[in-house]
Amino acid sequence: MAKPFDATLNSLIDLRPGDWAGYFAHLTGIPSGPWDSLDTDLATTLQADRLFRINGPKPALLHLELEANHRLGVPRELLRYNTLIDHLHDLPVETVLAVLRPKALASDQNGLYTRTGVNGGVIAQFRYRVERVWERDVAYWLRGGIGLAPLALLTDEAGANLESAFDRFNRYLLNSGADATTTTSVLGSSFVLCGLRYEHEQVAEMYRRLGMLLEDSTTYQALIREGRERGLTEGRLETAHSLLIRQGTKKFGPPTGAAANGLSAISDLSRLERIADRMLEATGWDDLLQTA
Repeated sequence: MAKPFDATLNSLIDLRPGDWAGYFAHLTGIPSGPWDSLDTDLATTLQADRLFRINGPKPALLHLELEANHRLGVPRELLRYNTLIDHLHDLPVETVLAVLRPKALASDQNGLYTRTGVNGGVIAQFRYRVERVWERDVAYWLRGGIGLAPLALLTDEAGANLESAFDRFNRYLLNSGADATTTTSVLGSSFVLCGLRYEHEQVAEMYRRLGMLLEDSTTYQALIREGRERGLTEGRLETAHSLLIRQGTKKFGPPTGAAANGLSAISDLSRLERIADRMLEATGWDDLLQTA
């Protein structure tokens, strides 16, 4: 994943991977069955977001990629992932691109990637599923289980009446039967993910009101502080990545291949700053990304 908000999304998937495997496998038509989470390292410079083996009547692989930011060229990357996964596991592979907010949807993310030859003839076509999270209703994501529940707050329905959607989300958590640790983790993740669509103060006010419903206000305030800190960190990382790509593109051209993957994998803000400091003296993207 290795993109802004990736830590939050990873924690949600790790919390209840079965929720994600089952729900997205259903979207692709993979028959339901027991699931296994597989290694996502596909090659030296490639790592998929999530990969599941679904051991139903017809075993298949679910490849899930999540996008929170606008990027052209993703379908080409998906084809590379899909091909490598097929080669490594020798099973049918269904790829889903889950786009988390409208501004992240690029013009080439239409579910079909076509490779053409020098004369314009079609060499290969690759079909994948595009799941636009915001187009579903609140209930749809709440039905997916506690691991998927925060996505309900990213829907257009929630955007039209965030307070109502948040109340439904809160009631779902209270009635889910989840333990305090799980509930706290989901609340913290939802606080950060709301930063994808809403102003910080709007979200913070709802969480402050929620605090009055929680038995341990000290724990709640600690949760809010943690969520704010995580949200601020994610925001700074997003800004640093965007600035570095803009500056580097002007000097070296757009990052591609290993350079693009290497850049997106950097989650250390101080390292991004050191890389930016070397921009003028570097000879190219590969040289620039050697910065420790």
